Amino acid sequence: MKNINKELLSLLLIVASGTIILGFAVLLAFVFSKFFNLAHSGWYFAAYVLLVLISYFLHHRFKSQTAFWVFKTLIFPVKIIQGFFTVSAPYLILQTHLALYLFFASIIPIAFFFFDQMSDLINLNFPTHIYIIVTFSVVFATLGNTLLKKLIYLVTPFGLTRFQRFNKIDFKELTDYLLSESNIKFIIYTIYFLYLVVINLFNFQQNSFYNNPETDKAVLQSFITFIALERLVTNLKEINFKPSEMIKRLLDTMTTSGKK
Repeated sequence: MKNINKELLSLLLIVASGTIILGFAVLLAFVFSKFFNLAHSGWYFAAYVLLVLISYFLHHRFKSQTAFWVFKTLIFPVKIIQGFFTVSAPYLILQTHLALYLFFASIIPIAFFFFDQMSDLINLNFPTHIYIIVTFSVVFATLGNTLLKKLIYLVTPFGLTRFQRFNKIDFKELTDYLLSESNIKFIIYTIYFLYLVVINLFNFQQNSFYNNPETDKAVLQSFITFIALERLVTNLKEINFKPSEMIKRLLDTMTTSGKK
């Protein structure tokens, strides 16, 4: 019980710190976008850089303490941002890779949804598409773990080899640890659990989380399908019966020599 509490506390700490770091990164991006949308923002930035250079020159040339503190004050925001990226780099990279993992797992059914919306080939209703998207995504995320990680390393915006040499952190090892098949299953079950709690609260109040109650049902049915498939795969690993061995035995019985 003590170990379980320790792991739950560690999980909450990871989620909380990751959420805070992601929120701060979004805030930084918002502030920078607002600044560069200002009129004459380029001149403001040039003036800032010029002041930094002048104060640095005066301090090193004339040993001016005033220039030293002006320089320290001017570069303080840069130090804060630099420190943030140094600390948050593992979180941001892992969050990006997790987002890419989920994106690649769901891109095929989502593409099929848009194709069906633009054409009159099948015309499936929205709950059916939700069922297909969610079911296919969670199944592919589980069974296609190795392929999805290869795709991530192929398109990642971070040059992992150069980046980890600079930071002395093995980001590939961290990503492999986070996106292992067992962890993906845990993430899927956690998402389903939270979704079921919300859906049941809405249902008990005679409401629907979506405008169409059938959409709620589609997600619930996808969860049932995922559980059934996982049990099937688990049982297939446990039984002695192997389809490949069965084919081999059938082929042996079809040959003239037979199996001696």
